[in-house]
Amino acid sequence: MQFNKKIFVGVLGMVALSVNLLAQTNTVPAEAIEKVAPFIFTPESVKSGDQIYQANCKSCHGDIGKANYAKLVPIPKDPASPEYQKNTDGEMFYILSNGKGLMPNFVNTLSEEQRWDVISYIRSFNKDYIQPAIRVVGEAVKTETAKMTLAFDLAKKQLFATVTDSISGVIKPLANVSIKLFVKRTFGNLPVSKSETNSSGIAYFNIPNDIPGDTIGKLSFLAKTEGNSKELSSTIDEKLGVITKPKRLLDERTWWNINKMAPVWLILLYLSGVGGVGVTVIYILLQLRKIKKINHNK
Repeated sequence: MQFNKKIFVGVLGMVALSVNLLAQTNTVPAEAIEKVAPFIFTPESVKSGDQIYQANCKSCHGDIGKANYAKLVPIPKDPASPEYQKNTDGEMFYILSNGKGLMPNFVNTLSEEQRWDVISYIRSFNKDYIQPAIRVVGEAVKTETAKMTLAFDLAKKQLFATVTDSISGVIKPLANVSIKLFVKRTFGNLPVSKSETNSSGIAYFNIPNDIPGDTIGKLSFLAKTEGNSKELSSTIDEKLGVITKPKRLLDERTWWNINKMAPVWLILLYLSGVGGVGVTVIYILLQLRKIKKINHNK
């Protein structure tokens, strides 16, 4: 049987298309389908979602409600279409986070809040949409009155964060809040520890003992809460680092330093050059004197 290149290319194309279609029909996990937004959709979240959509989604999905999406296979669909709107918020969030087929994932590009803002914007085109009740599993819902403070426990020699919320004037601790601790650096924040608040709303952090500090060992710490609800942050400076004397450029012998701190070889070379010029000048003067004396005798 002779090899037919056209048939081979056709079969290969069908296989590729089948794989692509299978990728498009990947099922969303049940727990992801039931996931709901951790905050109430507001005009502010819709506005934010609009801006994010225009920058990241419009090139393929087009203007919502105008069905001017890109001519791709399979089609990206119009987010305002009934077929798209029948998805749960959790399904939309999962696909936006993990991608689907030709659609890339945005889990590392957009924050969770930004992804929910996009869904908030998409839902604004569905007049029949009713947002499901908020429920956050494994994380305390932090409201606008929630606060976090970062402090140092002298007895335990540990940094700790306290997260509280004020409800009807009563302050209560927030448990199960995940917090990341960073050390501020010149070119970004260095993650050093992670913890979760207990029933008293307190999270302790284990700090590595080899982090370089300043001349007295001081470090600037930044704590940030993780999760979908309102982000909290707090800072504190503590002498928990290794005492480090910064190395100044002018402390070493270098080309650009002052004369007495120039490289030894450069100083010797300079002195040799100056000395050589001086010797040459003296030699020339002596020769001129000798010539003058000879002429005088004649």
